[in-house]
Amino acid sequence: MSRALQLDNVSAFYGSSQILHSLTLTVEQGTVACLLGLNGMGKTTTLRTVMGLVDRIEGRLLLNGRELEGTTCQRARMGVTLVPEDRKVFANLTVQENMEVAERRSGKSTDFTVQDATRLFPRLQERLGQKAGTLSGGEQQMLVVARAMLANPDYMLLDEPTEGLAPNYVEAIKESIVAARERNIGVVLVEQSLPLALAVGDTFHVMENGHIVYSGSRDEVLADTVAFEKKLTVE
Repeated sequence: MSRALQLDNVSAFYGSSQILHSLTLTVEQGTVACLLGLNGMGKTTTLRTVMGLVDRIEGRLLLNGRELEGTTCQRARMGVTLVPEDRKVFANLTVQENMEVAERRSGKSTDFTVQDATRLFPRLQERLGQKAGTLSGGEQQMLVVARAMLANPDYMLLDEPTEGLAPNYVEAIKESIVAARERNIGVVLVEQSLPLALAVGDTFHVMENGHIVYSGSRDEVLADTVAFEKKLTVE
């Protein structure tokens, strides 16, 4: 059985407005796929489409060879989780309670645990008894990434996880992406920071107006980063 998240000729609509146009993308489990491009090109909609959060979808979504369908919760139980851009924490629960609510064991030796989360994010260890709503923005972002990993998904979707964060928080998020890949989690990373993408990415995909206009491997991108950067602008 193919171990990949696949979008096969997918179109997505909000009402009568079509945002994605026959988009095809494959993300192998245990790899990091970076989705890049200017704002408004369909990157966030791609993640929302995978989670069933758009009004209408055409085409096929496959998760490890199975049709990915149903409600967002059903899709999450199948093995895919989303870290949205707006850092939604359970504000009135403590940091520890936020993590314990999210934890789901698969029985594998590579399962990510609360103890793993506090080792990866030492700041969360210091804040275990603190209400999540009182955390700084960077601390909340670490918490929502930790919660996503605690679900022990096959795939994790990250929507601009470092936007507005100080460098030390960016480094922590980078380490979490590497840790996810080491646990054979496939990652789809929507990110404006090219340096971060280049630090963690295995494949790179540039979007324009709901289409993927370029896909390349890490080696192909690193061979000519100047040319790749030019692809991230619309002439």
